[in-house]
Order: sequence, then C-alpha cells, then structure tokens
Amino acid sequence: MPIYLVRHGQTDSNRERIIQTPLTPLSKLGESQAQQFANHYGKSPIELIVCSDYTRTKQTAAPLQQSLGCNLIYSELFRERNFGDIRGKHYDDIGEDFFHPDYQPANGESHSQFARRVAQAWQSLQKIESGLASDAGLLVMTHGLVLKEIISTHLAISDEELAKVDLVNTCVTVVTGFDDKSIIKLADSSHLSEEISSEGAV
Repeated sequence: MPIYLVRHGQTDSNRERIIQTPLTPLSKLGESQAQQFANHYGKSPIELIVCSDYTRTKQTAAPLQQSLGCNLIYSELFRERNFGDIRGKHYDDIGEDFFHPDYQPANGESHSQFARRVAQAWQSLQKIESGLASDAGLLVMTHGLVLKEIISTHLAISDEELAKVDLVNTCVTVVTGFDDKSIIKLADSSHLSEEISSEGAV
C-alpha cells in the first residue's frame, strides 16, 4: 500500500515568518499549489485522505478530494505542533529558538509531548490501513513539523539523507507501507511549476 505524506500549501504566515494559528488560510500562491498538487495526483490510487483539521490543510486537501471522489476524515493527531502563546508572533519577536528540543511554549506542547502525539498519529494510520484494500493508497495531509518528526523518527532514512530534506509546501513523501518503509519519493515537489515557490516551517 502506498502512503502519501503531504504538507499543506503556502500561507501568508509562512511567507512572513509568523507562527501560525489553526485558522490560518492558504495564500493565493498556496491555493495555486493545492490545485497543481491535485492536478498531478488526481488519478492516483488513493482511497482515503486523513487530514489535519486546521484550515490550511483542509483547503489543500479539498481540490484533490474533489478530483478523486475519495473519502476524507479529519484527525486532531495530525495538527501542527501547538506553540501556545507565541502563535501569531513573528519569528524575530520571540527572542528564543522555539525549535530547540528544550523550548517549552507557554500553554503549548513541549517537543516531547509533540513527538508522543505524532507517534500516536503514526500508529493510528496503521489501524486505518488494516481496513483498506491492499492496493489502495492512503494520503495524509498535514504540516511541516509533523512531517519532519515522521520522517526522522518513523521512516528508514539516514542522517545524511535527512539533512537534505526540504519540506516545501505541498511536498510529497511516498512510502510503501509500515513494514519495510521503503521511500519511493522524499519531499518531492516536482508537481509544482518553476514559478511556484514556498518557505516557512510552521
């Protein structure tokens, strides 16, 4: 079974380096990215989309779901890391390295809490997979830090390969399943036209 792991399209907050809130929508560029993604993967053997329930992931998944006509479910487990009180702030105004493993955002998730949630999310996919046909595809629409945690912790990848990973908006990582974890594509963005670019992690 192919498993497609996808990051949402670009938002204005991505571009402006602002920590996003759950309601942050796609930018005009992000909408174009979502459509190009749907155009490219619209005939893939995807039976189910599991999507974070944040606005930007919902908007990115919508064109593909319409093209495929497949089922779609929302999951809180695949939300971006909760940065609590610093959400909505510009990176430069925080004054600390909020990506550092020891950083604890007020009213948010520590890195260890986030990692445990992503592990639960990955386990939930295995249960979902068991109910699908063996040749059916499963797509996850989620966020940059979630993808980084999945790739670094739950896939078979070397440190050298991991250092080269660039999780641009709507990038796609495809693995063969949960057993051998063979990576078919890694953070691939070849479906985007050259003028479509992206930046920002959260």
